[in-house]
Amino acid sequence: MEKITSINNQLIKDIYQLKQKKYRNQTKKFMVEGLHLVEEAYKNKVLKIVLSNDELLLNKFNNVKTVLVNNQIIEKLSNTTTPQNVLGVVDIIENKFELADKYLILDGVNDPGNLGTIIRTSLALGVDHLILSNNTVDIYNDKAIRATQGAIFKANIYYTDLEDIYIKLKQNNIKIITTSLEANKTLNDLEKMDKFAIVVGNEANGISNVSKEYADELIIIPMKNNIESLNVGIASGIILYGVLNK
Repeated sequence: MEKITSINNQLIKDIYQLKQKKYRNQTKKFMVEGLHLVEEAYKNKVLKIVLSNDELLLNKFNNVKTVLVNNQIIEKLSNTTTPQNVLGVVDIIENKFELADKYLILDGVNDPGNLGTIIRTSLALGVDHLILSNNTVDIYNDKAIRATQGAIFKANIYYTDLEDIYIKLKQNNIKIITTSLEANKTLNDLEKMDKFAIVVGNEANGISNVSKEYADELIIIPMKNNIESLNVGIASGIILYGVLNK
């Protein structure tokens, strides 16, 4: 077990830089905070370093670099106003497209809390292949990671050009269902499907033109009381549940 007491230590400086997307991309690593996320990373064999001011806690982690630090270092590295006493450095797993029956596609979602919620909800409903457009917010943003509550370690998530994906889905007879305020069908109108890709869009602007172009169906959630739209995290859960339970 290593012991570090200075915020100017090179390892601490390197970990601190993981708050920046550029550095995460360069190192293929990101930081998680809190015992639950650290334990989830450890269970999924992607945890590389764990830091804490609690020596007994550090002893729980075998075959991982453990570092005993002080409160000053914890506070420097933390992304929260009330820091937790354990942080981890985790490998980024670079997933690739895999042929599956069910996908959730995020087209320009830009709120990290929404992104994390969508990933967690999708996993809970049994859809573990998530395709993110290149202009969707970074999944390794600390707010997104916290919102996933560990689901990030259990899903096949990757960023790509959506048009390339839509072509592959069409080639494999996977129906593309896209949410849109311009839709003339509701979620209730859909028939049961064994294979599908649900597309949800940007919070303010909806789906992109390329998603509209490749959509087999444009749908909307039927709503009452003159409510025109829902938070994309809520909408994603409703649509996935509705499609899966036809």
